[in-house]
Amino acid sequence: MARRGFWQEAGLWLTILIWSLNFLAVKIGVGDLPPTVFTAFRFVIAFPALWLLAARQGGMKVARSDLWPLAVSGLIGISLYQYLFTSAIAWTDVASAAVLMTLSPAIGAVWGHLSGADRLRPGNWLGVALGIAGATIVVLAGRGHAAAAAPHPLLGDLAALGAALLWAVYGVLSAPLVRRLPPLTVTSWQSLFGLALLLPAAITGLGQTRIGWPTLAVLYSALPVTVFGLTFWQGATGRLGPSRVLVYLNAEPVIAALAAAWLLGAPLTVWVGLGGALSLTGVYLARVGSLPHSAAEGAQDEQLPPSKWPSGRLTEQEAMCKMGPKDDCLSRD
Repeated sequence: MARRGFWQEAGLWLTILIWSLNFLAVKIGVGDLPPTVFTAFRFVIAFPALWLLAARQGGMKVARSDLWPLAVSGLIGISLYQYLFTSAIAWTDVASAAVLMTLSPAIGAVWGHLSGADRLRPGNWLGVALGIAGATIVVLAGRGHAAAAAPHPLLGDLAALGAALLWAVYGVLSAPLVRRLPPLTVTSWQSLFGLALLLPAAITGLGQTRIGWPTLAVLYSALPVTVFGLTFWQGATGRLGPSRVLVYLNAEPVIAALAAAWLLGAPLTVWVGLGGALSLTGVYLARVGSLPHSAAEGAQDEQLPPSKWPSGRLTEQEAMCKMGPKDDCLSRD
């Protein structure tokens, strides 16, 4: 149980590290490619890899009733979100885009709490607030230095806010899917539906490509960021719930700021350090002590091995039967 929790935590932090560096990769890529073309190329490369991996695991079959939610979540989380994400980085500075997108945890927490999908305690809400406050300090501390890299800051900020909203919606829509289907299968089908909307941009952008840093940026966004990162994130969303994984995004602007300082020479100040400490503290508080979706999910996480995740969810009555006295196993017609 402890080992499973360690690898789950390590995988989430590795995903956040990869996604944080993606801000820099996208900034390099959109220097030569329009946002629509960059996004389209990214999923033209990622989709075959996702499909092959899922097919090798024998997990491409889905019920006909799942196709509609897969299509809707794919259009929102792949086509629309990724376009706004890439556009935000192209139009405003990396730090501002990163911090505005960290509003996803707050949006997801409110939505999940109101819908009953997640139950957050007061300490978890405090963690969300601290995480956003710390990330905001990081961005404000470096805003003046990064202003020259923001050709359309207002449009970029609005795109980042729109991306934050869509990512929260995408997490909520994907959560029930990855509880009954393998995460790789869900990501593959969503990428297929999302790519259908992006494919025209990929075709029109063929003449704009050249071998160099933009190509490497597209490859990085397609393979580590999408194939590994998105698939692992989907699995974590199914096991922990949208609110409990979205809060890890609060660390993205901190890591992005450190990466910018290391790779681009951006200055580090005491305010950046303070904001980073607040953000990481917020992630910790939001993660510790939050409640599972239901007694059924909590029972499954305790009783079933990882090989049984994320399909085969127990009903609440079956969970109570495993956890409680035998009287709980009686039929309750």
